[in-house]
Amino acid sequence: MSVNPELNDIIALLSNCLDAFTSVLFVAEARGGRLRLRACHTLSKNVIPDASFSPDDGGLIGWVARNRQPVSIDHFDRDINTLPYYRDDENIKSFAAVPLPMDRGVLSVDSKRQYVFTSKEQKLLHGFAKVICNTLDNEQAFQRHSQLRQLLALWHRSDPLPADAEDPVPFFTKLLDQGCRYLRLDGAILALPDGNFLQIVAVAGKVPLSLLQRAKPVDKGIVGWIFRNRKALFVPKVRNRRRLAYLFGPSDGIGELGALIGLPLAWDPHRVGGVIVFFAKRATEWNKEEKAAVTAIVRRATLVLQNFTLKRELALARNLDPVTETCNLDAFDKILCKRIQRCSKVGGTLALAIMSIDGMEQLNTRVALPDLMPLRQSVSRFLLQELRGRQLLGCIEPMRFALLFENASPRAIHARMQELASALHQHLLEQLNGSTGLQPRFAFSIFPHDSSEVSELWIKAFRGLADDLR
Repeated sequence: MSVNPELNDIIALLSNCLDAFTSVLFVAEARGGRLRLRACHTLSKNVIPDASFSPDDGGLIGWVARNRQPVSIDHFDRDINTLPYYRDDENIKSFAAVPLPMDRGVLSVDSKRQYVFTSKEQKLLHGFAKVICNTLDNEQAFQRHSQLRQLLALWHRSDPLPADAEDPVPFFTKLLDQGCRYLRLDGAILALPDGNFLQIVAVAGKVPLSLLQRAKPVDKGIVGWIFRNRKALFVPKVRNRRRLAYLFGPSDGIGELGALIGLPLAWDPHRVGGVIVFFAKRATEWNKEEKAAVTAIVRRATLVLQNFTLKRELALARNLDPVTETCNLDAFDKILCKRIQRCSKVGGTLALAIMSIDGMEQLNTRVALPDLMPLRQSVSRFLLQELRGRQLLGCIEPMRFALLFENASPRAIHARMQELASALHQHLLEQLNGSTGLQPRFAFSIFPHDSSEVSELWIKAFRGLADDLR
């Protein structure tokens, strides 16, 4: 029986006005229509505090709910099946009940004396039913207001978080904490893949801190299942199944679960960057709005992880030294090999495109070498802005940039590169200095159509640049 002081006060006043032995309020649940005891005032010790039943099994209470008609009995035979909120006979002699408006439930009173509830008392019972309906409406409005206030607080606290920070772990930790508060759950974890393991990098709520930076096998527990299958889980009640009863395993320190929400951090169908799981020790229901909110949280975390991954890859690939003009091609080759391996597994294609800015040799004779660094940075910044993080960009040598396109046709790649070259020339190179004579060109090679080896892809792409120059 859920506690509501206003309902309890109304039911107590009803009992005093009608001199009832027991006054009870049963409210119909939104799902399933079961009648559940919400408020009670009684002199009996036999009232079941958590009484709940369907209208078909509810005796006189169920009959009133089904037929939407009031009932009044002046000479009542004792029968706990007829009044199912008693666990034992109470020698009840009189009974009256009315349905709440709009099928909201049933309000009833009983007495150990005969012929107690006259027509006047029955009118009072109808009046109390209307007052109770108004109270229930106010209760729903307050609950809705609280949900919207919590949702607003969630967005208000999430938006200012520094999503572009160098270390995303503090962002993830705060996001998990706010999600737990909004969903009223016990804890949350975020795990990122590391080979055949999942490493826990952020936790919130009732999660042992010893789990932080621990690696768990990717083929164990609920978290591993979400990562391997790339599927979301909304489980309001976890069944007692050993295979899925734990986040990672019986020794993970969290124990058995009652409910959970788990979603993959995936920014494309073939790449899962991690897993977020919110959990509770008890069964929990979520409405559509709450599910949408937690989905938005996960999308925000996914975007932050994607940006961080891109920045980390760019830091490896784009490290042109402003003095020596040397580039870390080995780092770019490692990234390229990793992408090719992934495409081989899923049967996709990978295009290596090179954007070259011609005219640098002539410019070098007139401009001091360190002064060219701002120009290169401007070109890199422009390409990154145009690509919006969809492809990897790396500076492989002065004014030559490498881009990757996954699962794109040659025609689409050519059109995109042509569009980039035109935009680069029109909006940047011409604006810098009309007399520099810098001109963008491009070429590309595709795995596995042109080659299945990284070195051959480079050769094919550079050969395309040379052929285009002729």
